[in-house]
Order: sequence, then structure tokens, then C-alpha cells
Amino acid sequence: MNMFLKSTGMVCMALAVSSQAFGMDEVEELKRRLDALEQRSAVSAEPSGEKKGSISFGGLVEVEANYQDTEGAESTTDLTLATFELGVEARVNPWLSAYGVLLYEQGESDDRFIVDEAYIRMKSDSSPIFAEVGRFTQSFGRFESGMISDPMTLELGETKHHASVKAGYEQEGLLASLSVFKGDVQKTDENEINSLVASIDWAEEVGDFHYGVGASWTNNIGDTDGLQGEDDSVNRQTDDLVGGWTASAMAGYKSFELRGEYLGALDKFSDGESVGRQPAAWSVEAGYSFDAPFSLAVRYEGSDDFDTNDKRYGATLGWDVADGAGLAFEYQRADNKGAADSDTFTMQLAMEF
Repeated sequence: MNMFLKSTGMVCMALAVSSQAFGMDEVEELKRRLDALEQRSAVSAEPSGEKKGSISFGGLVEVEANYQDTEGAESTTDLTLATFELGVEARVNPWLSAYGVLLYEQGESDDRFIVDEAYIRMKSDSSPIFAEVGRFTQSFGRFESGMISDPMTLELGETKHHASVKAGYEQEGLLASLSVFKGDVQKTDENEINSLVASIDWAEEVGDFHYGVGASWTNNIGDTDGLQGEDDSVNRQTDDLVGGWTASAMAGYKSFELRGEYLGALDKFSDGESVGRQPAAWSVEAGYSFDAPFSLAVRYEGSDDFDTNDKRYGATLGWDVADGAGLAFEYQRADNKGAADSDTFTMQLAMEF
């Protein structure tokens, strides 16, 4: 998201930085948030086998440097430890596993480690039915991306850090689930398990062609991170919960892929900080992987009744410099409503282990 036109020192750093923006595995069922590392890169916690008592660890480090030029203001530069993740998977037997992810993001959550996910998963290879119990990112939206920056759909719709119960069906490209949790946004004078998230995704491959569609729904979109914010002093009680929905589609041929997603509230908020608004966001992205270890992604996105961004567009060039490590450069232009427009250039070095 940034336009880097200044110091040669940062340029040199770019040549030493790397991004898994195009392809690190995520912790199974993990938010597709760090990816969609994005894609943001994430920790790999795929079942490592059926050996009783098996345990595996993984991790991710992302370092970012950026330059931002905002109209009518002084330009700014920054260097951050964008992500540090530690993940673990423990398999007790062929149908029972536990997963955990510790996450640090500089400038987020009071600059400390948080338990991003910790849950128990029950699924037998002989059955498509599964259940998960614990803390995990909700299956509301897909948010897949090959860029360093998160899409607006994720900024608006990601919901995490709730103890939840999920049941679902997973077989031959079809994934459907229903989860329930106690949201921070509650009806007036209530304190109950009150939030639902239902999702369904289907994907297919036919030779060199692949495609898929998905949709999800929640009865409480006000509980997303983008709408409730981080100020615990804010009153999060409401007279009426507002629902939300998402729809996504993707299609690809060989190394090319096109994907799009829409996420929005089903009605206007009747009270609270979002009163009178009906937030929505959309994103369209195309990506291509070259024969050399390079990838390119371009994205165009927008939002309504959410934050100051009206439209954003940009591109990310990624380079897999080594197995598990990559360098990426991103430019992004933000056209804002009621605020100055900006150009941002970001460099990211990412490595998984």
C-alpha cells in the first residue's frame, strides 16, 4: 500500500526482504487470515499423519518496510515486525487433534502475544463430518489474496478470538459448517451465546482449469473486528442484531487466477457507533505465477459506509528467493472519502519454519 520513492537504504532492504504473499500454508481452518497470508503467509499445521501422539511445530516471521505519501501532509516511513507466529499441532489418534497459534503483530493488541487460535478438532478419515471446539477464526468470508496488504473485505468482516463450537461437512471439494459463539455485541440486558456463522464453499479442478464459489452468513456482523473496534469502554449492547453475508468466486487456468468477493451488512444499524450505516466491501483480484520464481497480483477494491477508504487499487510482485522464504514489493493507491488520498509502497520479507 505504499509508494516508495525515497531512500536507497530501503531499496537495498527490499532486495533482502521477502513475502509469502503468494503462498504459505495456513494453520488448518485458520482464519485464512494470514493469509490468505495473504495472501498473507501462515503457519502450517496440516495433519502430519496418524501416528499416535505425534506433534509438530511451525512458525512465521514477516518484516515490513514502507513509505507513504499523503496529499497535503509530510511523507512517512516505517519499519515493523509485522507478524511473528508460532503454531503447534498435536495428534492423539487418527480422529482427534489439537491446534494452537500464538500471534504477535507490532502495534496490535497492546504490542503483545495473543492466543490467536486454540482448538480441538474431531474428524475421522472415514467420515466427512467434523467438529471443532475452542478459539478459532470464524468462517465468515474467504479473504484470499496474493498481496501483502489485507483486502477491505477482511478489514470489515474478520471475526476471531471467541471460544466457539463448530460442526461441519468436508469432502471432495465441498466444505460446509455452522458455528456458534458468544459475541461481544449483545442485545440490551442480555449476556448469552448469541452469534451464528454458517458457510459453504465448493471447489473443483478439471485438467488445467480450476474454479470455486462460496457464501457465508452471520446473524451478528456488528461483532466483526472492523466494526466493533478495540475500545473496551464502548457500549456494545444493541436493540437489534444486524446480520451480514458474503459471496465469493474464483476461476483459474494453469498459473492464472481471478477471484472476487463481496461482504456486507443485511440492514442498517439502528444504534451504536455505526448507527444509520450499512457497511459493505468488495474486492477483485487477479494473480499470475511465472515460470521463474516470481508472482504478480493486482487488486481493485472499494467500500461503502466503512472507514474512510472509497477505492483502493495496487499490485504486488513476489519473489520466492528460497524454500519457505520470499521477497515482495507492493504499491497501493487509496482514494479516500473525507480524507486525503495516499500512495504507499511496502516491502515485506517473510519466512516460515
